[in-house]
Amino acid sequence: MRRGLLLLAVLVLVVAGCGGSSASRPAASAPAVTRCQTPAATRARAKLRRDVAAIKRASRLKTHGTLKGNAAVNAATDRFLLDVARAPIDLLEKNRFIDHAAGALAGACEQCFQALEAGRPIPAIAHGGRCGPS
Repeated sequence: MRRGLLLLAVLVLVVAGCGGSSASRPAASAPAVTRCQTPAATRARAKLRRDVAAIKRASRLKTHGTLKGNAAVNAATDRFLLDVARAPIDLLEKNRFIDHAAGALAGACEQCFQALEAGRPIPAIAHGGRCGPS
């Protein structure tokens, strides 16, 4: 009797798992383009890469002190922060670009580093945000 009930239970599970036909399944479509994967986002990524390269070049220039850096580092960091704030890219990606910019500073400007750290979108990421503001 037990074997019969066990066999019946297995049979019911197998039949339930095999339901439906290919006609009832939705057709696979091309992945939807989200706001974070647009041509504008691609252009913004290229611009941010150029900004990081500019920070790296500026950080190699002579400074009088590492606290304030030099005018080129300050201008490049300001431009990067403005561009990263405006970029229509994923917040995690913005955070990663800030990582690259901070690494490019390499101790050339402590205040610039603090400005980059303050510009991180960590609270938005922590509360479920993925893409930046429209």
